[in-house]
Amino acid sequence: MNKRNTFVKYICCITLLVMCSMAYAQGSDEYFKMAKEVVKEKGNFAKAAEYCEKALDLAPLDMDIKEYLGKCYMELGRLEEARVTLLDVLQHSPRRTDARHYLINIETQTERYASAVCYVNELLEITPYSKTLWRRKINLYNLMDNRVEANREIRRLYQIFPNDPEIKQMFNNVLKEDALKMNKDGDLNSAVKQYQSALMVTKDDEEMYLSLINLYLKLGNTNEALNTADMGLYHLPGSKEIFNKKIGILQEQHRYQEAIALVQEQQKKAPSAYYSNLLIYLTAEAARYHKNSDPYVLYGQLYDRDKGNDEAHDYLLSTAISRGYYADALAILEQDLKSNPNDKNLLSKQLLVYELLGNKNGIRRTLGRLYELYPSDSDILAKYNALAFEDAKVQFTEQNYNEALPVFIRLSENPDYGKSAKNYIYSIYLAKKNYAQAMDMIDQQIRENPGEQQYILRKIDLLAAMNDYANAYEMARQYKEQYPDNPEYKYMFKDISVAYIKYLNEREGYATIRTIADELVAEDPYNLLAYNYAIGARISMGQYAEAMEMIQAALVKFPDNKEMRLKEAGVYSQMGEHEKAVAALQKLTADYPYNHDIKGSLVEEMMLQAKAYEDAGEPFQAKAVYHEVLLVKPNDTLAAIKLANIYIARQEYPEAMKVIEDSLDLNKDNPELLYKKGVIYELMGDFRRAREFQAKYVPPAHKYEEHKDHLAYLDSQLLKNQINISYLKATADSIFVHTSVATLEYLRFARRNTFIARANYAARPTGVGVQAEADWYYTFKTESYKTAPYFIANLGFANQFFPKFKGALSLFSPVKKVYMVELGGKFARLPDDRNFITGVLGAERTFDRLWVNAKVMVMSDTEDLYNSFFAQARFYMQNEKDYVTAMTSIGTAPEDEKLEFQIDTFLTYVNTMVGAGYFHHLSHRTSFGVLGNWYNYRVNDNAYVNQYNLFLTIRTKF
Repeated sequence: MNKRNTFVKYICCITLLVMCSMAYAQGSDEYFKMAKEVVKEKGNFAKAAEYCEKALDLAPLDMDIKEYLGKCYMELGRLEEARVTLLDVLQHSPRRTDARHYLINIETQTERYASAVCYVNELLEITPYSKTLWRRKINLYNLMDNRVEANREIRRLYQIFPNDPEIKQMFNNVLKEDALKMNKDGDLNSAVKQYQSALMVTKDDEEMYLSLINLYLKLGNTNEALNTADMGLYHLPGSKEIFNKKIGILQEQHRYQEAIALVQEQQKKAPSAYYSNLLIYLTAEAARYHKNSDPYVLYGQLYDRDKGNDEAHDYLLSTAISRGYYADALAILEQDLKSNPNDKNLLSKQLLVYELLGNKNGIRRTLGRLYELYPSDSDILAKYNALAFEDAKVQFTEQNYNEALPVFIRLSENPDYGKSAKNYIYSIYLAKKNYAQAMDMIDQQIRENPGEQQYILRKIDLLAAMNDYANAYEMARQYKEQYPDNPEYKYMFKDISVAYIKYLNEREGYATIRTIADELVAEDPYNLLAYNYAIGARISMGQYAEAMEMIQAALVKFPDNKEMRLKEAGVYSQMGEHEKAVAALQKLTADYPYNHDIKGSLVEEMMLQAKAYEDAGEPFQAKAVYHEVLLVKPNDTLAAIKLANIYIARQEYPEAMKVIEDSLDLNKDNPELLYKKGVIYELMGDFRRAREFQAKYVPPAHKYEEHKDHLAYLDSQLLKNQINISYLKATADSIFVHTSVATLEYLRFARRNTFIARANYAARPTGVGVQAEADWYYTFKTESYKTAPYFIANLGFANQFFPKFKGALSLFSPVKKVYMVELGGKFARLPDDRNFITGVLGAERTFDRLWVNAKVMVMSDTEDLYNSFFAQARFYMQNEKDYVTAMTSIGTAPEDEKLEFQIDTFLTYVNTMVGAGYFHHLSHRTSFGVLGNWYNYRVNDNAYVNQYNLFLTIRTKF
């Protein structure tokens, strides 16, 4: 007994602890939710911090709450508390990124820049291509006044994002700063190189051109200063400062004619007083300089008079080149080349002038002519190849592959350009998708450069570009195994594996994907992407057990990975283990209470679980799950309708109605819910409300006529009156029976009452018989009018042929909600004044469209006992409108309401009957029926009488 008490105490304690933990968890989530709302709505971080502190008292290990508390402390300026809190978060959950972002802000504000840099580095390991983090790191180094590290990081950032304009500008500023520092330190040559590097990055910086020009002038290199000015004006043709600088250099070189020509050209483009004054000034300076004493001018005058003066010619040409009078030099050379177009010396000098001018077109034209005339000259060939190579590279950059390719092919055997040219040839073949030629080229490069991994990696990429992933993958795997210490092969193996998997996914090659992904997992057990591919392949092949094993292995490595846990739930669902799937999703929902996607997955899985229960014939379990779905997602209309259907199937209509009304409170005017409410009212017999709510439903087009017809049916059920007219014709194969009966009925419908007045008319040679009857149907109040108990009372009087007086009472009661049992009795005073008493016991049941009924009747005329067994069935053709009926009976008395006028006639005769009929609704208000019966009476041992009845009726409501 003591052991039992102890066990009970343990159970109570455990239950209490579980309930407390659930309460605490619920309380902590509420506080956490309140903290976020007060920040979102009012920006009140102080109040949010209080809520988070209360939440942590209830759930001290919830790192989401503690991390948010750290953020609140940070926003409130309580930086030391924020630091301690966030460090504790990282100690318990080291993979969090938000906490590190908060700590960067805190360490920056407290000037602990080195610590902030550490946190930035940790985040960069996760997202190495985050420009924001790189810029943050650079700023921190600037705050530390560590320009060396800041500049180094800018250079690294430029290598990662070379085309980003903002980063390009940052890198350009670094180069400019370095050049400025070198200039100040007196290292002019280094400053020149730095400015040249900067201009390779940014070609539209006026300040850099001016600074470089000034440096060249300091170094006394006026030619380079002038070339720089020309380059600046090429890229910045509107720069007035650079233009003025060029004019100044020309003036310093006493090249007044060129300066004057440039100013005159500028004056034509944009006339201004400034250029007019500058022209006057330059002309005056030129006049002062020359004063007819310059030999160049004197020789010029001489040459103008005597073109054949070699001395004047040679002096003018050499002086024009040395002084930079390139226009004069070109004019002289062009004149000379008219007489000697193939002169090597003249063409060489022309080339020199074009080179000094930087005239690329002139260089190409002259150098091409020299190469054409003197292809064996080594100097000419070297210059021609260099220019051709540079031009081909430009064509390649501009994707003019057809122009670039022949040049690279020609240079591919040149010892100076061969290796680079082959690289370009390969790239062109690849760009043009000439894979066969590209493969030949890369194989040649591998043979010529054994051991250089770049060509191996390039071939693997080529195979992948050719969609030959199988060989690419095999090659990558082979080199990875052959050179296990080479990281490049490992990276290539991973990259090509992922690319191969993506290729196979498009072609549903899941078996191969599984093998590749498994090898990736074996290579790197912490490669989450590899796990996802391995699991996905197994799921696609329906190998759910193997997929689950892989998921469990991944969860060991990544226990908190949300996506992997969702996969676990999904595979459980695919395996049909819905309970485990629901349990997994419930844990996820507990961990991520504000994640709507997870909550949606939970609801979806619970719906599948409930459906599985329904399909298995377990409505109670399904009902419980639907209730749980509505707790998780109260506004889910599908769950509400499914739950209501279960209650409807069990004929628990009040419960079904409550479910629908609760759902309508959250989904106002939802048409599906309103329609279902109308269906429940119909099942409860409230046709007025059923019509009201079902009329609000808008069915799909193909259901419109059916819906419209059903509304007409409901309208007919609201009608209170009905008239029935019937005619019965009975004939026999003897003259013994030959009669007919006409009947007129009026029916009045009330909520639970139906009243019937009936008149039967029969005419015979001996006179006319009339019978008046009244019936009362009363239905007891229950949830369903179709299965409600009710009774029928009947009273009738007649003058002749029919029983003089009759009365009957029958009670109908449902049994097990599927059967309706009848227990009743009848009394009749026959025309010969005998009393005829009948006891009735019957049962009926409906199977979808089939209705069956059977009765046993025991009768007595106070002298003898009689019996009769009657059975009938109806098969409804459509919507209970049209039906076919069949019936049979056997007994010693013809107990049938339609034949009561001849009970005394065939009393004591053993009889059998078969019959069939068809009843058709012309509309929901009017129907027509025809019924035929064949009776066989044994009047003695050797004599039988056959009777044939034909019954016609028409009924209409109004």
